[in-house]
Amino acid sequence: MGFPRIFRRRCRRNIIGTRVRQQIEGRFRPEIQGLRAVAVTSVVLYHLWPNRLPGGYVGVDVFFAISGFLIIGHVLREVERTNRLDVLAFWARRARRLLPASMLVLVATGVATILWVPQVLWLQYLKEISASAVYVQNWVLSANSVDYLAAGNSASPVQHFWSLSVEEQFYIVWPLIILGVLALRRWRRNLQVKRVLFLLIVMVSLASFVYCIVDTAASPASAYFVTTTRAWEFGAGGILAFITAHRRKPRRHIAATMSWTGIAIVALTLVVFTPATPFPSYTALLPVVGTLLVIAAGTPHIWWSPTQVARLRPVQWLGAISYSLYLWHFPLLTILPLELKHPLGTKSKIAVIVVAVLLAVLTKRFVEDPGRTWKVLVNRRPLITIGATVAVTVLVLSGGGVATIATNHSIAAQAAEARAELAKLKSCAGARAIESLSTCPDPFTPNTLTDPAFAATDIGKGVATVDPCKQGLTQTAVMTCRIGDTTAPTRIVALVGDSHAGQLLEPLDIYGAAHGIEFVTYLKSFCAGLGAPGVAAAGNGVRADVDSCAAWGVSVQHDILANTRIQSVVFADFTQSYASTGAPWRPATATDFENVWRPLLASGKGVIAIRDTPNAAQIDVPQCVAQHISDVDPCSTPLAEAEPAPAANPMLVAAAAMPEVKTVDLTSLFCTGATCHSVIGGLVVYFGWHHMDATFARTTAPYVGAAIDALVPTRS
Repeated sequence: MGFPRIFRRRCRRNIIGTRVRQQIEGRFRPEIQGLRAVAVTSVVLYHLWPNRLPGGYVGVDVFFAISGFLIIGHVLREVERTNRLDVLAFWARRARRLLPASMLVLVATGVATILWVPQVLWLQYLKEISASAVYVQNWVLSANSVDYLAAGNSASPVQHFWSLSVEEQFYIVWPLIILGVLALRRWRRNLQVKRVLFLLIVMVSLASFVYCIVDTAASPASAYFVTTTRAWEFGAGGILAFITAHRRKPRRHIAATMSWTGIAIVALTLVVFTPATPFPSYTALLPVVGTLLVIAAGTPHIWWSPTQVARLRPVQWLGAISYSLYLWHFPLLTILPLELKHPLGTKSKIAVIVVAVLLAVLTKRFVEDPGRTWKVLVNRRPLITIGATVAVTVLVLSGGGVATIATNHSIAAQAAEARAELAKLKSCAGARAIESLSTCPDPFTPNTLTDPAFAATDIGKGVATVDPCKQGLTQTAVMTCRIGDTTAPTRIVALVGDSHAGQLLEPLDIYGAAHGIEFVTYLKSFCAGLGAPGVAAAGNGVRADVDSCAAWGVSVQHDILANTRIQSVVFADFTQSYASTGAPWRPATATDFENVWRPLLASGKGVIAIRDTPNAAQIDVPQCVAQHISDVDPCSTPLAEAEPAPAANPMLVAAAAMPEVKTVDLTSLFCTGATCHSVIGGLVVYFGWHHMDATFARTTAPYVGAAIDALVPTRS
């Protein structure tokens, strides 16, 4: 059977529309359209079956190299032809090309979010939709990747807009650079603009490439998204545009060899690269070089060249709808499982592909092509298009803002209602229920107190990434807070650690105020306070942060030793994170804990080690509970997965070797038998997967406080 007639007609229209556009930017390049088809297919298949095509993410790098070649080549031709650059006209063309389809997808995704996504995810999704509308999504994702409270966020339906954000930033900055070079000609009439531009793009690309390697090694999660690590990929395409602008094409057999070599390189990265491959880094050279080889080869007319494949109508048709297909596939992929309440199976994934292709065809036919050629904008000054672009963007942002405000009001109202209920239910709410199992019915079943959307935002003091009681990642100065009884305390206790110590501030503040204990807090992000060089938290191996943690830990110990009023020191941290650190850093050991405790004990101070609270084994608890709100004991975790065994916990190993060190184990507040619960006494326990939310934490005050109080001597 041949290609269906309806698709042949639509394919012809799509290809003709693409040819018109590419004839404006240069001559029609079927090999570029073929590369687009390969790139979008790779990305879509990777998102659907990541284990089958582990390197499919390099399709984005193929797009970047193509964009650099086409856009810089187009701008270069305009400068050579007119001796000037109409930046506003350039931006207007880009806006007409990209904005209609992207805004349609963003609006549709926002509506789908409200209709089918649990409310617990609305704030994250709406924030990212707004960021995507102004093309800064890549910076939002970069910031989230190093924010331990946001790093575990679910993939939003517009996460893929990060690459479009990088492209838009390239479209804005590069013409401005050219304008700056053209302006120099006013002072130097003999300035050779093309040579200066070529040298400039080479220098910028080299600088970006070096930075890419360094930043990927230092902070791979954030480096993946930022514009500065990706600029060289566009620059490489631009360098090729300069080189090939006035040069003859290579001979047919050489060109065909180049083209097949480039295709082989890209194909190799698709199957050899994995999510564990350092990327972008120097490894991104392979897909970029492969792409540029295909472009440089052009369409060699020799029987064994890949030109015949690239010219096939299905390939050209897929390349023509690649932009819309890229836009639509990810919202379908992320929202559909939430509506179905289970992961997608093979049939569902095939359905996603079919629907995404159908939406892409319709969007190309009725949105992309008309938007690019709409006479109302094309025949008017570029400022009209830019003004329309700003207006549409403002409308989308306004819609997102209204929805966000309404969501916040709804969450606040539900939270107030829950707090009122909590005040009435004194015996069976939160941690009280697990301590009174015999008298509390259904202690692990969601009830009127259960509010996942509120729990997801219920972050107490001492936990947030930026918090007045917690030092930042790179700062070494000692910063303290005083909580509990700060007027006439009978005992003063220091609390040392990271955000897992910070999550105890809410309950200790309540207990301390009622029992005459003042707690002086020493908290720092991703830092256990051991003062041990080379110890890093898993996923946070930035040298500046690791060195800062060691220096801060030493300063904290000196400060506590100098304060004779402090009677005991409590240590609490996300211990399993420090026990699983990989090269080039080392994990925390029992010896590290012993080294920091010995001087404190020698000075007469007591030392209390708190076993880390159980966690949900990387399950986003509020989201999970929202999807299983009618279940009994939803989203529970086996105890063996919720916390490491004592023998694998360096803090507990050290405490066992030092009888003077007292330990507190809070496991019984979260777990019964071999199961740890995510809903206890109607309250969602975590706002993510390993931090207590503030409301549940406050219900643990009588138990956490009493356990510590029993180990602190009364001042004589």
